[in-house]
Amino acid sequence: MTNTSYTIADYLFDRIAEAGASDIFGVPGDFNLPFLDNIIASDKLRWIGNTNELNAGYAADGYARERGFAAMVTTFGVGELSAINATAGSYAEYAPVLHIVGAPATTLQDTKRRIHHTLGDGYFNHFIKMVEPVTIARAKITPENAASEIDRVIRLILKKQRPGYLLLSPDIAKLPIYPPSTKLIDSVEDITSQAALADFKSALLQFIPKKTTTLMADLMVHRMGLQNQLKALIADTDIPYTTLSWGKSLLDEHSERWAGTYAGVASRPVVKDAVENCECLIKIGVNYTDTTTAGFSQNIDEGRVIDLHYERASVGGQIFAPIALQDSLQALHEVLTSGIDVMAKPLLESVEIHQQQGNDDDPIRQDDLWHMIATKLEAHNLVFADQGTAYFGISDVRLPEGVTFYGQPMWGSIGYTLPACLGAGVASPNKRSVLLIGDGSALLTIQDLATMLREKLNPAIILINNEGYTVERAIHGEHQPYNDIPRCDWQVMPQAFGATDDNCLMLCATTPKELKLALKQMQETPDKMVFLEVITDKHDIPPLLADIAAALKPKEQY
Repeated sequence: MTNTSYTIADYLFDRIAEAGASDIFGVPGDFNLPFLDNIIASDKLRWIGNTNELNAGYAADGYARERGFAAMVTTFGVGELSAINATAGSYAEYAPVLHIVGAPATTLQDTKRRIHHTLGDGYFNHFIKMVEPVTIARAKITPENAASEIDRVIRLILKKQRPGYLLLSPDIAKLPIYPPSTKLIDSVEDITSQAALADFKSALLQFIPKKTTTLMADLMVHRMGLQNQLKALIADTDIPYTTLSWGKSLLDEHSERWAGTYAGVASRPVVKDAVENCECLIKIGVNYTDTTTAGFSQNIDEGRVIDLHYERASVGGQIFAPIALQDSLQALHEVLTSGIDVMAKPLLESVEIHQQQGNDDDPIRQDDLWHMIATKLEAHNLVFADQGTAYFGISDVRLPEGVTFYGQPMWGSIGYTLPACLGAGVASPNKRSVLLIGDGSALLTIQDLATMLREKLNPAIILINNEGYTVERAIHGEHQPYNDIPRCDWQVMPQAFGATDDNCLMLCATTPKELKLALKQMQETPDKMVFLEVITDKHDIPPLLADIAAALKPKEQY
């Protein structure tokens, strides 16, 4: 007989904990309230209530990037549709988030009545259809399918590193079920064909020798958790290397072998030459996007590329599949260290060390700002850069070894980074988050400052006050009013959300001299939130953004 005290909700939340989450984000609603009690009663999970559902989704995304899995709960209709933008971003950027939606009771659905939070037409399947393009798996939980569907959806989320969706009515959630008798993930599914792997290694042995070689890494190395495996390969070779901004901080950016961040036609000469003029380019986990390649302006002959990717690899255009990325990376490591003649592509020059352009008492310049911030970052910082001048500014500077960089260049939803920073801070409380965000982006999601303060997190928030959407001004409408935002007093904003002298240090900088002092104070205040407002001119932009904007305009993409 089933243990009547163990319910479907208990099963679900035990599986979430087993998948790696110890916290669940969300917003309560009447259709999810009964099974939120199961979270509160759990000794494995903690409820983190957010200020709105969109922020909950962003926070879960940031948590997933750090922890490898995250979960959030919203209510039906109004809640889930508010969060769908975040879910789409998690899908586009490979963040494994489970979205649990509390649905009206099955008896109400069966009667097809006009229930609140619905469209009033008696149908309750509209919204699960809406999330289909932005989730890897979906299920409506019933007494019959609960165990199998919960397991299936979570397993696919973990395998594909993309979000999933479960629809759960409170009357179903409280029904009894047997506890799990098997592990959620008994072992990593081995997809690799040994024959394909052997042929891939043979192709590498023939292709690599006596060719000048450069290595380029990107996002999927991080998402598949292969950073240490990649660093081991780098340590055992002499090949120069680069990343796109999407994969920034994967590798040591202070090594003599660091060529810089590759950005297509907007790249600095040393990295452009290393990537485009080598005879063998090794790509590992690389995904090109318009914003990371200046409008797909990369000039790379795929006939000289070795490409290692999720579930496949290729050499000079010849594809070998299926091969898991971890297996192709191991095979590459073995070949490169087998004694064959591997020729490192000589770099044109060392990556230059930045010299401050503006005087200490002048206004802060964007071409100085990001270098000054980077010098004050520390190992184990989680750096979140919002998709504006912050992202393009920090992408082009060297970050200290041990820093983890997060952005959202594929989905590019402004305001994402503030709650994502919250989520990552909850996921990794031993690391300090550093948020780089513009005033326009911050206005979208600023409410979750309150959640950060309630959770006693200690992020360093560097807000760029440049009077609006400067990244948009660079693309189009430099002087148009639609790129302006309402004026805010940012120095009092945190107080509205619970900041006091005991939990927050408020700072403001208008000159390089003031900024250096403020950054020093930020470093010396590791135990509470630091909110640093940096004033820059609304028309001043980072050099990389200027180059990318110039590259995009002729293509009429905007």
